[in-house]
Amino acid sequence: MKYLLFFLCLTTLLYSCDDGDVIDVELDFQRDLERCGDDDGDTYILYETKTDPSESVSLLFPVAGNRDIFNPASNNSQKVLTINGSSIRFNYRSYDGDPDALICQVLPDPGVSIISDYEAAAGAVATFTTTFEDDDNDGIPSDLEGRGLQAEDGSYPDAIDTDGDGLPDYKDADDDNDNVLTINEVVEIDENGVLIALDTDEDGTPNYLDNDDDGDDVMTKDEDENGNLSLNDDFDENSPNINTPRYLDPLATEPFPQDDLIFTQFTRSLNIFVVISNASIEILNTDEIILGTYEMTRPLPIPEE
Repeated sequence: MKYLLFFLCLTTLLYSCDDGDVIDVELDFQRDLERCGDDDGDTYILYETKTDPSESVSLLFPVAGNRDIFNPASNNSQKVLTINGSSIRFNYRSYDGDPDALICQVLPDPGVSIISDYEAAAGAVATFTTTFEDDDNDGIPSDLEGRGLQAEDGSYPDAIDTDGDGLPDYKDADDDNDNVLTINEVVEIDENGVLIALDTDEDGTPNYLDNDDDGDDVMTKDEDENGNLSLNDDFDENSPNINTPRYLDPLATEPFPQDDLIFTQFTRSLNIFVVISNASIEILNTDEIILGTYEMTRPLPIPEE
């Protein structure tokens, strides 16, 4: 499947000479990039479009050898590609209609056409910087989950694994394997970056790291009376805390042994920041164009125990 080639957008001033006059052309984009193509295809296109006027910017590059841009081994990874006018191309285009009717469309709208097409000369450089703050999307930044220092190979060899399941806390959606997701056991990160977490039994270990949240000597996962792997619908009718789930009620001490654990999918939210350097286009010569950021969330495999 072939996709039409288009361009990433941002706010930039273009200068062009016409009969000795300098013409200021402003490309007022939001720098929020979209993508055509997936990891199983041949080509990626990162792009942005706008209307009034109808314009687009896009960067085309091959999937082969570049999947790591969207699935990095480590945080803050960087990839540099050189534009060559064939497999790696950067363009700015204007249209007589909505660009979205053409970009990524297998059957483009025949009512929209390209008015002007400017392409960066070979030699320009596209730099991708891929970052992520919270590897497992559990509400706690990875830096606060005992990830430790990064080794030269990009790994974190000293990362803490509270529940010993082979998945370090910064990649684990349920850090203590108690069948209550970490994101549901953390209150918030305050404006000073301080983690505010629940600690029901006030033993100094927050619930998201405590496999006995209420300190009643019954493991949290074993307070699932109906066995549906949800802890919030199990109550002890004989307890004075009738509206408190068993796993948070220290007076509900009858165990219901549970061997099953909820399935958790390790997902990572990525920001791919793209900059074009040394771009030479007919209407633009500049040292740097900040194209913008492509945001995505992808599931990642969980290591076998």
